Amino acid sequence: MSGNSVTSVEAGGLKDPSLEITSRSAINADGVTLTSTTTRIDTIDPLSVFQRTSGEERVLWVEPAAGFSMVAIGAAARLTGRGPERFAQVESARRRLLSTAVVKQVEGCPAPAPVFMGGFSFDPAGESPEWEGFPSALLVLPRLLFIQQGESSWLTVNALTSPDGDAQHSLHALESEARGLLRENEDPVRHEVSESRTRSESTDDSPWKATVTEAVNHVRKGAVDKLVLARRVQMRLQQPVDLAEALHRLMEGYPHCTVFAFARGDACFLGATPERLVRVGCPATDGRDAPSTIRADCLAGSARRGVTEEEDRRLGEALRADPKERHEHAVVVQALRDGLEPLCSRLKIPGAPGLLRLPNVQHLHTPIEGALRTERGVLELVDRLHPTPAAGGLPRDAALTLIRQWEPFDRGWYAGPVGWVDGRGDGDFAVAIRSALVRRREAFLYAGCGIVAGSDPEREYSESCLKLRPMLWALNGNAT
Repeated sequence: MSGNSVTSVEAGGLKDPSLEITSRSAINADGVTLTSTTTRIDTIDPLSVFQRTSGEERVLWVEPAAGFSMVAIGAAARLTGRGPERFAQVESARRRLLSTAVVKQVEGCPAPAPVFMGGFSFDPAGESPEWEGFPSALLVLPRLLFIQQGESSWLTVNALTSPDGDAQHSLHALESEARGLLRENEDPVRHEVSESRTRSESTDDSPWKATVTEAVNHVRKGAVDKLVLARRVQMRLQQPVDLAEALHRLMEGYPHCTVFAFARGDACFLGATPERLVRVGCPATDGRDAPSTIRADCLAGSARRGVTEEEDRRLGEALRADPKERHEHAVVVQALRDGLEPLCSRLKIPGAPGLLRLPNVQHLHTPIEGALRTERGVLELVDRLHPTPAAGGLPRDAALTLIRQWEPFDRGWYAGPVGWVDGRGDGDFAVAIRSALVRRREAFLYAGCGIVAGSDPEREYSESCLKLRPMLWALNGNAT
């Protein structure tokens, strides 16, 4: 069984400071071997498994509408990176670890082992105490991984051992741990939806609106074409957040979003994002995607939902006709086209955006599908695309400079890529918007708005309030 000790070791004979091994049996070894075994199991309740393992390092990834979920428990290894090469660093460490791996697959599993789950900060240069435990780049190889697709479920156990270690003993210990969780899962935890009393920090919206005005002036002068400015709202809670209850609300209320939670130590980063950054292969939600298939989302341009069906239709039509919103959206579409077209033999982009309607807001949405010319791992595509103009701005470097100058906080993993990569290098990464960082009785909620020449500070502030509602509701039981 893995312990709490952590060390950097030699992987495959190469010293790799980005690889942390958490198994005591592998510490101080000249090399380590990954053994990964996948088996079919009975259907699970992913949220119950997540809740029953509180105190562990764990990840929840759920696509409710697609009937797909992953729950990762513990860490056999952690891959970390820093700086501009962080994506390449963790991918290199992942490949070296897999180069000597012994993997037992099972037919039909939608994510071939071994699967790594993790995230990346929005800005590789960002670091602040509130984001302790969430480094610039992190991929975790879990001890236990539960996968569910429809009525089928799988369990993967991962063990790392030294050359003289007993891999089978480690695997048996992990399987015993998993069986204990599955027995407990036979009596699912009930998720009570109740209102939690919280007190939100009073915030002065004047500075943020003034920054929007300054950003609009920069756009009009040609310094940038678009800039995404984020707000952060701090909440003080009278009692610790019930993570399972918050996640249950998000899964029930936002079934067409990806609900995620990364719990590390006393902190958890969670959210319900409607925006996919990029998916490569990974037939998790379709069952038919070829390894070379890619998908991405262009999501920019927002409006509130109507109270009546007629009002909602009218607001949607106005959004699609609004020159400012259409321009903001077109900037994102063009950037993704420029990033993906050179790599693809086929790229399908609709000529006009549709509407993605969520309970609280509707967005202009353009889905992108394509086929890669040659096989490329999902992390290479994430590196190429992040941050899109929907999360940062355009041109990218100029927008990042202004964000660092004007935002009085570190975004951390907010608006960064979060997701997973499987044993083939395929995977799925989303943009971590509609999210919050929770630590004990404190929560930081984030929302961003795209600023272009036609932006109005009052309208952008109202839009940011709409985008905060999902997490306010998840943590507070209401949207205020």
